[in-house]
Amino acid sequence: MERILIIFIFLVHLFCPGAFAALDLGALKAIYGKDDRHFISSQRDSAEILKLSKSIALIVSKDAYQKNFFNSLINAELINDKEGINLCAKEKFSNHHSINSCTGFLIGEDKIVSAGHCFMSDSDCENKLIVFSVLESNEVKKGYRISKENVFECKKIIKSVFDNEGQIDFAVIQLNKKVLNLTPLRLRSTGNIKLNDKVFMIGHPLGLPQVLSNDSLVNDNNNDHFFKATLDSFEGNSGSPVFNSKSHEVEGILVRGEEDFYEDQFSKCNHYQSFEEGTLLSPSLKGEGVTRIREVFNSI
Repeated sequence: MERILIIFIFLVHLFCPGAFAALDLGALKAIYGKDDRHFISSQRDSAEILKLSKSIALIVSKDAYQKNFFNSLINAELINDKEGINLCAKEKFSNHHSINSCTGFLIGEDKIVSAGHCFMSDSDCENKLIVFSVLESNEVKKGYRISKENVFECKKIIKSVFDNEGQIDFAVIQLNKKVLNLTPLRLRSTGNIKLNDKVFMIGHPLGLPQVLSNDSLVNDNNNDHFFKATLDSFEGNSGSPVFNSKSHEVEGILVRGEEDFYEDQFSKCNHYQSFEEGTLLSPSLKGEGVTRIREVFNSI
């Protein structure tokens, strides 16, 4: 019987090479349950969500920035580019732009918070830009057309902590000028969010325009420094604020996640990983790591 099973597996692998990539039961995941991610827009989101989104920034290398007289450009490649992420054409957002990036959010008139691994040295401070209000409506053929008023530089790193094992991962950055007409986000200052509480996140996964990841649950709340939640997140979401769905306070900073993609061996392109979200009584065993925002208060 065992020999027959081995022969069967060999034949499936030989004639259906994508089968194991699709199943890949041991792989780590990025999408939990239904993929309800969408671009932030005035046609779809509430006034409160739109207000929160204005205080969230895309963090990119200065090398990607092209300064013009009226508007400026962030150069980016299409996410389905075969030399880049090579996302399969049928996947969500496959016809949009992507760039190596992080996310940050405003906590004071000239201060933002991001992930510590996004600002680990003075070189990171010198070579990165912080750009607010990068939306789907900013997309042009070569990337994102942006207003120069929304572009800021890092003046100094006030505090950066990157403890990968303990998942204490945050940076507090002072900007080179004050951010006018934007409201710093409200942060939880005491206590902890509860297990199974709902959260959502706004950020720039894969360097896309601002994306809302909604209807997620806290599914691991046992650590004093971080919690896990079933947030649909990807590279580029590092530094994104994770909000309490009831209070709209920032509960934490997205800093760590599961593997983003698996390869379709037949089509030679990449699909999003997916995983069952679980229920209130039986939550998913997987989850995205979120440094509690209290760590920022404790360290500065």
